[in-house]
Amino acid sequence: MKRALRPIPVNLIAGPLGAGKTTAINHLLASRPAHETWAVLVNEYGLVGVDAALLADTSESGGVELREVAGGCICCSAGFIFEASLVLLLQRRPDRLLIEPTGLATVSGILDTLGRPGIREAVDIRSVITLLDPATLARDLERDEAHDQIAAADILVAGRSDLASAEQLAAFEGWTRELFPPKRRIERIEHGRVPVELLDLVGSRSAGELRTGEGSEQHVREATGHDHGHDHGHDHTHGHDREEPRCDAEHPIVQRSHRSEIASTFGWVCWQGLVFDAHPTARWLRALAKLPGVRRVKAVVNTNEGWWSFNLAEGAETIRASGYRRDSRMELVVESASSLEPQAIEDELRRRLLPSTSAAAQ
Repeated sequence: MKRALRPIPVNLIAGPLGAGKTTAINHLLASRPAHETWAVLVNEYGLVGVDAALLADTSESGGVELREVAGGCICCSAGFIFEASLVLLLQRRPDRLLIEPTGLATVSGILDTLGRPGIREAVDIRSVITLLDPATLARDLERDEAHDQIAAADILVAGRSDLASAEQLAAFEGWTRELFPPKRRIERIEHGRVPVELLDLVGSRSAGELRTGEGSEQHVREATGHDHGHDHGHDHTHGHDREEPRCDAEHPIVQRSHRSEIASTFGWVCWQGLVFDAHPTARWLRALAKLPGVRRVKAVVNTNEGWWSFNLAEGAETIRASGYRRDSRMELVVESASSLEPQAIEDELRRRLLPSTSAAAQ
């Protein structure tokens, strides 16, 4: 009987143009255990590849194999070449594979490729890391792909921190405190020195758990009839891991509620295998946000039309395609005197599941 091969650990190192991805990967390669062989798949938007050349000095010492995909984003126009290059590298059985997409790529598209049959069985997706430059954060957030890269990340790293002002670093910290869903870790680095241990901070997550999404920014815009601003939401503890409720097929919906005299929060984390009916869910969330006593509704949802995120508060609506792929989740902030009950809301949440997956939530 043929023994199954061990899935290869894969990390995505993403970020907008100029965020310092190549410098960070050079540092990670230099920190590679001496007995391990790593592979790096580099994507450049232009036809003349440069990033692989910038990594060459590190790779020449041995134990590192580089492969480059140039001439488009590996999540779209260069997707076929990416998949072929990916399969080739996986066949060589490295101890780890790092993927550096162009700053114009959406990480969600790459995760969807890694989740396809024939590939998902061969990979073990570890931490997805997105680097951001605090000095250019406001400008980067004007681009949709940056939101996708941020949403898909398990870990956010403030690169080039040594070049940012105190005001820019403070603004970055304040922004990360509002992120939703929360990140497993927020890190600040200088000179590209990403701690190598971050690569395995998130583990035990195979690509087989990822569902190929069909959502896109244009698709969500057409479906909801709204233009979409930038999505912000949730908090973190800087430099520390965050313990979060975990759900699985046996416990597909986990509720977390908190009541106080100032305001109360009701939250749910739903197993990634649960799929919600997109349009009824969107209508329900928008109606929920308008109920008396509801201050804010935030959600990221795995729907039959792709992954969607919602940020609804005081008449302002942000609905967009999301790069997040870990689980579906929703959180309400309500006034302390609100008569809303979490269980009643959860019952309505379950009613928005597709019939094909609703039995799993019972």
